[in-house]
Amino acid sequence: MFRTTVGAGLLFLSIVGTARAAGEPPVIDLPDTASGFPEYVSPTAGIARPFPPDIVPVLPAPTPLPKQPSNPATDFLNDRFSTPFTTQTAGGGFQGRSYNEEFDGDFGGIFFAQKVQVGVTIQQQQIGTTSTQVQTGTTTTTIIDPKTQRPITVVTPIFTTVTTPVFRNVPVPVFRDVQTILAGRYSGIMITDNDSPRPSNRVYFGYSYYDGLGAAQNPGFGDVTQNRQIFGIEQTLFNGNTSIGLRMPYVQVAGPFGSGGNAAGDLSILGKWALINNRDTGDILSIGMVLTTPTGGQAGVFPDGSPIPHSVLFQPWLGAVHTMGRGYIQGITNVVIPSDSRDVLLFGHSFALGYQLIQGSGVVPTVTPTFETHIRLPLNDRNPNGLIYLQDQVNLTGGAHFRWNRFTMSGAACIPVVGPRPWNIEALANVNYRF
Repeated sequence: MFRTTVGAGLLFLSIVGTARAAGEPPVIDLPDTASGFPEYVSPTAGIARPFPPDIVPVLPAPTPLPKQPSNPATDFLNDRFSTPFTTQTAGGGFQGRSYNEEFDGDFGGIFFAQKVQVGVTIQQQQIGTTSTQVQTGTTTTTIIDPKTQRPITVVTPIFTTVTTPVFRNVPVPVFRDVQTILAGRYSGIMITDNDSPRPSNRVYFGYSYYDGLGAAQNPGFGDVTQNRQIFGIEQTLFNGNTSIGLRMPYVQVAGPFGSGGNAAGDLSILGKWALINNRDTGDILSIGMVLTTPTGGQAGVFPDGSPIPHSVLFQPWLGAVHTMGRGYIQGITNVVIPSDSRDVLLFGHSFALGYQLIQGSGVVPTVTPTFETHIRLPLNDRNPNGLIYLQDQVNLTGGAHFRWNRFTMSGAACIPVVGPRPWNIEALANVNYRF
């Protein structure tokens, strides 16, 4: 009986032990938890015990954190160029981190020969006589010479000042007469007029003042000044890699003897396409086209009676931007191709350097001084005595950009350094608002 009871007890303990072994891993109960072995927590008992050296625990792989989107604005103070705001593009994500200012510009237009008054001559001219012997009716009054005692008649001429205008043919950017207003052609059409190779969302305004316009070509004619305003808008497409825009210039010219005038310029349609658009570095390589339509003032005629051309202007261009920490370089090469062969075929190349001298915050603006070089080479119409004339030009522009987040104001001055100089000095002011 005793043996039977002991056997039954051992069998019961064996069954219970087998069931526990099937439900959880074996646990070695070592009281010394400072042994250096990793601890194991039983899923059923919740008791932490160290693993023995011959058992390696299988730990779950760490769950990766979700990738956070890069915020361009946070990189602005980390010695990197950033967009001044965190607007998302149409395709999602933020716009390019790097930031460069637009070119200020340099070009004032081409010259057309016109007949303009350049002075007057003054001469004395006899216009009539008076006589002391005047018929008053049926009686006559006679003056008697006291020596000869004979009647005499005295004739006295009357003189007055008469001015005669003097005319000469001179090349001028704008001419006005009774029926014609000729705007400065090729004025406000350049891709470098308050623009850059980078597609962007913005509205903008540009102002230029030219002093001594054409003074070197017209010695003694007098001072001609030109004021020009440009209004434009640009909108990006396809995740910020392309853009399309419109630009409209207005021109006012003041000169001696009524040789000035004012008119709306030609409307331009601008397109950009970024072939390379590195969102991290800000480097960009782009191509584009500026199409200028003949929507401005009437064409008019030359002194020989032939009509002045008013072309459609095709302006393909290639541009690039490269950033270097707080500085950048950018360049644009363009060709202006007129639909009328009499107009100027013009090659241009522009190069600019910029450096963020002050990185602003709040009411303190970011200040970026810039320096630009513009080369203009006409491939025809190079004769200064021709009906249409444009000279070789190398124009240097220096200024500074002041940016508060989305809003930028710029001021600059441009001086031609190759004679005959097309103007004495140009003052520029540009405003950009990005959205």
